[in-house]
Amino acid sequence: MREFLFDFRINEKRYRKIETLIERTGWNKKEYEREAQRLLIEYRRSIETNTGNLQINANTKLNELWELYFQTLDKSKSWTEAKASFYKRYLKEPLGKKKLDSIQEHHIMAIIRKLQTEGMATRTINTTLEILRPLFDFAIKNKALRDNPTRFIVLKKDNTKKIVINGAEMFKRIFEGINDYYSTQPFYRALFLFGFTGRRKSEILKLKWENVDLENGYYWIEDTKNNEKQKYELPRFIKEALLQIPDTHTGLVFKSPKTGKMIENTDRQMNQLKKHLNMPELTLHYMRNVLVSALAERGTEAITLSGMLGHKDATTINKYLSLSYHNSSKKGNVTMGQIIDAEVVE
Repeated sequence: MREFLFDFRINEKRYRKIETLIERTGWNKKEYEREAQRLLIEYRRSIETNTGNLQINANTKLNELWELYFQTLDKSKSWTEAKASFYKRYLKEPLGKKKLDSIQEHHIMAIIRKLQTEGMATRTINTTLEILRPLFDFAIKNKALRDNPTRFIVLKKDNTKKIVINGAEMFKRIFEGINDYYSTQPFYRALFLFGFTGRRKSEILKLKWENVDLENGYYWIEDTKNNEKQKYELPRFIKEALLQIPDTHTGLVFKSPKTGKMIENTDRQMNQLKKHLNMPELTLHYMRNVLVSALAERGTEAITLSGMLGHKDATTINKYLSLSYHNSSKKGNVTMGQIIDAEVVE
């Protein structure tokens, strides 16, 4: 027999139950876990129905509404977990204990202004509305509210391009800054060096050891913006940092040392790097701008730049092209090495 402990809270009340599954011929561990997950969902739903917890009203607190609403989301989507993380970090404390009918537009705008003051990107701040708007619509559908307090809030998109002047000089400065500040921390040195070479934050944080070939010097990105697998050359300086990370080399490369799960945030480490470099505009995405500017100054062609960044469409030459991400990264890495005066390729 196999036993599973169900332990969760609904409206701050704790529920615990031990579920016993009999041995089933041919079942592996994952099949038992799936069955336990199904039974857990049924158990939770029965409690919600029997205790009337699905009856939302104006006195329901936002945290309570969020718990119910979150159960309706597709847990297989990575965006669902991202929403949960954002809610926990930025919305739970200032809004979570307020009753639904007491939350007004100015409460939400106060959160948005705070995030703007902290220098968060507009597209990230907009996650506030992407979470709260459907959440309040959910309350309206359940007749708990008449109006949505986010209804008239509109965030203007920041369409201004961050212009990089003297890209090669800035590129080398960032490279030296990362290696200097995180010289004794290979974990964060490797993380930011991946960003330095063009990887998106989500691609870095989801990277698994199984997709890194240290011996042959390349790595695969599976969960990309373009929904395709992409192979890239592994620069020597990143390989050296990876080899210094004390790890079993299984699962996520950049996992939390406490939970073993994907780390949720790198803001503190990035802010430290910004201060060290005296470069307040620096972000992982800005590093992509600097990379392109630096290599373009050295005459790198558009198709190579697009391949290095993982773009499927080389828009700079206004036509669709079939790109080899691996070959592009190899070509770009050669030029990169010339700029930073370092051996990049093996």
